[in-house]
Amino acid sequence: MKIIEPVTTEEVLETFRRTGPPHDDITARDAESYAEKMTLLAVEQHGEPWYRVRLSRKDVLAVVLPWHRGENGELELVPPTGATVQETLTRLSAWGDEYPTANPLCWEKLHRHSDTDLSPLILSAGVVDHPHYADLSDRDSLTHLDGLHRMLAWGLEGRLPRFRRLDAYVVGLNRY
Repeated sequence: MKIIEPVTTEEVLETFRRTGPPHDDITARDAESYAEKMTLLAVEQHGEPWYRVRLSRKDVLAVVLPWHRGENGELELVPPTGATVQETLTRLSAWGDEYPTANPLCWEKLHRHSDTDLSPLILSAGVVDHPHYADLSDRDSLTHLDGLHRMLAWGLEGRLPRFRRLDAYVVGLNRY
């Protein structure tokens, strides 16, 4: 991870609004309010500043994802103890055609992001006090606040950058 510059919470939210999920029935359902809520919660707990950073493929694959039921599907995509992006991609690959059938809404979100432009992620340097993060076993790694479906979709499609880096906004780096 390479730190580029400090930024304000408003810059993070403006970037999210400009580059965030498309506004349609599938992806817009509470995405903006959830991302904003998590962004503000992270600031409340970790304080400013945010940092714009560049992540390598290895960095992105190591991001910890919080519990995710897969949009209330039959298969739990990420357990309550969390999983890295790499571990979740391995799980999705192992499920094959079972996941789209068992979790159609989550799969549709993944499909919708499979060819979207690479856009900045919103991450925290550690967990936030929220039920989806309560049981995470890794509490100090780069942790997802927004971008779960994008990271997984880009990973499934082989689009995570191998040489070029992916921008992200991270709060809590000043704790280290």
